[in-house]
Amino acid sequence: MAVYTIGSHPVKDFDVWRTVFDRFEPLRKEAGEQSSVVLRHADDPNFVTIINTWDSIEAFQAFFGREELKAGMAEAGVTAPPTFIIANEA
Repeated sequence: MAVYTIGSHPVKDFDVWRTVFDRFEPLRKEAGEQSSVVLRHADDPNFVTIINTWDSIEAFQAFFGREELKAGMAEAGVTAPPTFIIANEA
């Protein structure tokens, strides 16, 4: 059963953030990501929401706990911790 995560956070510069996000795609796939969709908020183009599909909650949690992800988020200009909704497919 697929697991979905919806994460939102502000960034300093969307284009810089997107470059780093795209660079992490192989690591996300290796960790169990099935798909991702990036949304840019209409009223604030430097606020993003990412919808991911994962193999399991454990796969998401393991990926999100990786040190290289934390360093990547800093490099990408994430200015506040993301908020997440985690849901199972119904």
